[in-house]
Amino acid sequence: QWASQPIREVDVATQHRSRRARASQIRQGYEADAVAAFSDSDDDPAPLALVVDDEPLIRQLVSTVLRRRGWTVIEAADGSVALSVVGEGPLDLLVTDYEMTLISGLRLAEQMRELDDELPVLMVSGRPDVARKMRSLKGPHTAFVSKPFPVEELVASIGSIVH
Repeated sequence: QWASQPIREVDVATQHRSRRARASQIRQGYEADAVAAFSDSDDDPAPLALVVDDEPLIRQLVSTVLRRRGWTVIEAADGSVALSVVGEGPLDLLVTDYEMTLISGLRLAEQMRELDDELPVLMVSGRPDVARKMRSLKGPHTAFVSKPFPVEELVASIGSIVH
């Protein structure tokens, strides 16, 4: 019975266009947040963090922790979005997942460090062997946290690299 029904190619194409449109809206939202964060004109602006993770729950957790501690946070779901907002102004912290599509967290951090070699970078990953792969980022402003992590470990790691 199901074999007699035609394949709905139009529906698949429509769904694909709809997903692409939603992705575009999300990207524009991130870019708008970044412009607002960089254009904040307070005399003593809050430190600015860029949180990049393709897992929404992790990204939201890290962002919430930082905001509760007085940070302004820009969120991005992937490295390409993160790179598109970086040129807007200086960052005080990069928190990024190691494994992401398009641009890995390590590559993102390397590119960000080319702009600011003192930028504190906190790399997070579910793979503990990633710490060894971060050799190119070693230094006083680099830390690694393995997922899942308690909030206290996240806070301590950020405190150890941000001065």
